[in-house]
Amino acid sequence: MKTDILFLERNCPHCGVIKAKLDLASVSDDEFRGEDGQEFFVFSSQSNAASKRLLDKFNIGGRVMPVLIAHDGAILMKMKDIIHHLDAQGMTAE
Repeated sequence: MKTDILFLERNCPHCGVIKAKLDLASVSDDEFRGEDGQEFFVFSSQSNAASKRLLDKFNIGGRVMPVLIAHDGAILMKMKDIIHHLDAQGMTAE
């Protein structure tokens, strides 16, 4: 199954902008699918140490949140790129 995975961290300014744009229905609905038929998962850490450990578990350590792993394998780390992807996939609120 194709999946987009978004990683966010508490008190991260760029993460806060992304959180404000997210469509909470798509985040909380297990049946939601993006425009390309992919699932959408969001992981949110509560500390920098937790963020590092979480990203390490997904083999993308050394990066700084926010991070999005797109269903096609692309890794997006710039806030505007992440928001553009989420917009295109119907994952943001209107």
